[in-house]
This record gives sequence, structure tokens and C-alpha cells, in this order.
Amino acid sequence: MSYAHLFSPSAIGGVEMRNRVVLPSMTTRLATPSGEVTPELVSYYQERARGGCGLVIVEMASPQRRGRHRGRELGIDSDEYIPGLRSLVAAIHEQGARAGIQLGHGGARALPTELGGRPLASTAGPVPVFETARFVNFPELFDEDSLEQLVVDHVAAARRAEEAGFDMIELHGAHGYLLAQLISADENQVLPNAAARYDFLASLVRRIVEAVGIPLSYRLSGQDYYSAGQTVDDSLAFLPYLENAGVSAVSVTGGHYKSVDPEIMIPPMPYEDGVFLDAARAVKARTRLPVIAVGRVNAPAVAEDALAQGWADFVAVGRGQIADPHWARKTQQHLQVRECLACNHCVRTMRSGQQLACAVNPTVTTTDRPATRTVAQRRLVFGAGPAGLTYAVESARAGHEVYVIARDRTWKAAAAPTFNGYRPDRQRMRRYFDGLWREAVEAGVHIAPEGEREPPPEWRTNVDVVADARGATYVGNLGPLVRILIRVLSRVPLPKRLMKSDRLHHILLYDLRNPRRKEPTRIPGARTIKIGDAAQPGELAAAVRDAFTQAWKENSDD
Repeated sequence: MSYAHLFSPSAIGGVEMRNRVVLPSMTTRLATPSGEVTPELVSYYQERARGGCGLVIVEMASPQRRGRHRGRELGIDSDEYIPGLRSLVAAIHEQGARAGIQLGHGGARALPTELGGRPLASTAGPVPVFETARFVNFPELFDEDSLEQLVVDHVAAARRAEEAGFDMIELHGAHGYLLAQLISADENQVLPNAAARYDFLASLVRRIVEAVGIPLSYRLSGQDYYSAGQTVDDSLAFLPYLENAGVSAVSVTGGHYKSVDPEIMIPPMPYEDGVFLDAARAVKARTRLPVIAVGRVNAPAVAEDALAQGWADFVAVGRGQIADPHWARKTQQHLQVRECLACNHCVRTMRSGQQLACAVNPTVTTTDRPATRTVAQRRLVFGAGPAGLTYAVESARAGHEVYVIARDRTWKAAAAPTFNGYRPDRQRMRRYFDGLWREAVEAGVHIAPEGEREPPPEWRTNVDVVADARGATYVGNLGPLVRILIRVLSRVPLPKRLMKSDRLHHILLYDLRNPRRKEPTRIPGARTIKIGDAAQPGELAAAVRDAFTQAWKENSDD
């Protein structure tokens, strides 16, 4: 498929981009506890720039300390952050991408432990907040003076962004954060009507635009998905205010912390690709501004089609570039891209207080591999699920010769009734698994003919490592019964509450499974190791991470 639109140059507010692929703002927790830039944070963003995207929008940073929404949130509320931000911008520019930063204020959803006091907001609450633990906020309401200070602090943060060298700024006006609260009839007790709300936000935008010489984008909610929230019509009514205030682009997202299903903000497996494209198309039809589409557009064909149809001018590929930092380059060169499963392992680890992680990419911050002095080995792998294939691919990249034996070429988890608490997107899971096979072929891994269970003669001697990646076994003699149960459950639509049940999750992944005890074929002189579920039953992320770690060990049994 040709991606003529996706990889054609374009511009926002006079800032030229090499293509129309955007890395959107996503929290990483790679900053220091006080919000300083770290080498890991620089590496994370530089890697996506090196991977070929046109615009990198750095994660949300609050213009006010009282607006911090998460621990380890990037700082921009003081001049002391400028040197670190400048180094981050330089690293992004060095790889040929443009750099933006998102300014976002938590408002009523700011994190109490980060504030040292009550949040400042347009609603008195109570407002539930979840961030490693559950809180209920009862914010202090804005008055005229604090609203003015809010604008002043946004302007100051924008100036810092410009001084640090960013090419553009994005304001976060969606998902229930402060600017979304200020535009909302449901969460605004300080501005009396829609006209007053729109006028205030337009004034804030205008004063930022007048204060800096770089473009400003506005992240807008197409729809909040709850009865009292913003609708597409509300967002369209607000558009002329943004245009007149001098905004250079609009990013159209959706969802809210109060949505019927709040997970729609970062739409997981059950949602279709391009879930917010209808809203983007409606906005594009009513504005002269460039529109950035977001929300499950990481399938290259979906992204290209959105641009070709004229529904958007740019596409924001977020989780797709977590799963594969070189999504853009590989797509343009028609190489195999590591598929994002939309399983939201990244979201859950981040919201639990950990640094950003990915179920299918064990090295989120960089694609660079450990520097090793390992003597080339011959490695024989039994089993070709995600763990076995990951071990094979990484071993080949480390310079080892690898032979894989698989009973079949199916991933059993793709037939399970639930995956990570969701109804499985079986088509996407198969694409990921098929892609791993293609990566193995591209890496030069030797693959046994389908159905072969024993190594050929030349792989029965002079083997250094035998890796058992055949997965877990079932408890006792329950294997046939459990397989029947899984087949039955996978054909029945399970209630969402049951799919998200921690108890069901634990039973299927842990209680019913044991590490594999019986070793595969013994090879004289070879060391045998167990990988992934064969060593310890668990989730995909743990198995893939274990496979990566073992592949790059200097001695695989260390």
C-alpha cells in the first residue's frame, strides 16, 4: 500500500513537518519526582524522533504547581526547568523531528499528594481522583484574581517553552482536565453561561498567542460520552472562538473521566480503529485549521485513509509508537511494525505509579540493545509463542544462530475469552503474532517445518543453549477440561464485569497453570533454560520481558 498522504510534508502555523505522523502527549513518569528532565526521558522522545515521526508532542506539564495531576509529572512552572527542557528539544531536533509540549492543568483532578493543599478549580466537588490510590477532592473555587493568575501562569509557561526551543505548544482542553472543566456546564460553577466560558478560554488562548512567536494547538474533546458532558455540537460552537483567538491547529480526541466508560479516553481492545474519526471529520468540515486525528489510528491503512479522505491533516499515533518507536520509518519503508495490541498495559502500569511499560516492547525508552562481548552461540528454541519468538529474534540480533521448533503456529491467548480484562481483539492479536514470525524471518532465525517436534541432526550437537518456551502446563489432569472451558467461554459474550474480574484473571493465568517441569529434548553439552510461562506463568508483558532479558544475557543461565 502507498502512504502518499501519511508521508507528505505539511505545516502547522508555518512550522514545517517532514510528514503527518504525530507522537501525541502521553505520560511516561520518566521525569524526576520534582519534574526535572532525565536521560531516560530524553532517550524515550529521541527514539521516537529517530523512528521517523514528524512532530513529537512532549507529555503534559502544568503551568501551575497546583495543577499537577500525577507523580513525576514534567515541570514547566518555573524557570529552573528550562535547561533540562532545552536538552530534550535538542535531542528531538537532532533526529529531524519538530518538538511541541502540552500544557495541561489538572484542576479539580489535580493530585492532592503533589499539591500540599486543596486543588484550585471551577467546581467545588466532590471529585474522585485515582492515581495509585483513590482520593476525593473538594477544590477551592476560582475567583476573579485566581482566574487572572491562571492566565498569567499559562503565558509564563508558554514563554518558557519557547525559550527552551519548542516549535509549538498544545493546550490540553479535553478529558476532564481544567480547560475542559472551564468549558463545561457540568463542572463550571464560576462562569455563568456558555458565552462567558468560551470568552474566557478564548482570552487565555489569545494572550498566549500574543506572548509567543510559536504556534499554539488546542486539544479539543469531540464528545465526552456522558449525559451532561460536551457534545460534538458544543465543540463545533467553540471552534470560531479558537480560530479568532489565533489557534494554529486543533487535535480532536474524546472521552472524560466521567464518561460512561472512562477508558474510552485511551480506547482499548473492544473499541474499533479510528474511534474518534467521526468527530475529527465533523470538526474538519467546519474549520480552516489543520486537524490532528487521534484514537486507535495506529494501523497504517487507517491513518492513511483518514488523511486521504480529508478527515484530518495529521494523525497522532500514540500507543503504536510505544509498541514500536520506529513505527513511522518502518511503515514508510514497508517493513514489519511491532503491532500495538491496545491492551492498555501501558496505561495500567503508568496509573499504578510505575514508569511507562509495554506488553509487546520490553525496551520502551530505546531500541538500542545492550553492548555485549558474547561469543556467538547456537541456540535451540522449543516453542514459538510470543516469548519464544521474542527470545529467538533478540538472540539473532545479538549475533547468535537460532533454530526454532514449534508444534504449531498459533498463539493460544488469541483464542482466550478475555485478555488483560477486555474482550480480545483477535484480529489485532493475530497481526501482532504474525508480525513476530516475520520479524524472526527478517532477523535470520532458522524455523523448523510446521509440525516438526524434534531438531534435525545438525541441531543435535554443538548447541550451546536449549531454551524451553513451550508455555505453562495446567494443574493436575485439568488440561483437556480447561481447554474445553476456554473454548466455550470464548464463544459467549462475557459481561464486562466478569472480564475485568481480578479473580477470574488470577484463576486463568495463575491458579490453573504451573511452570513446565518436563524438559524438552536433551542436547549433550547444552545448557537448558526456561523462558516466560514455562518458567513462571503470568501475563504477556512479563513473558516478553523475560525473553528479552534472557536473550541478551552474556551467559543465558546466569
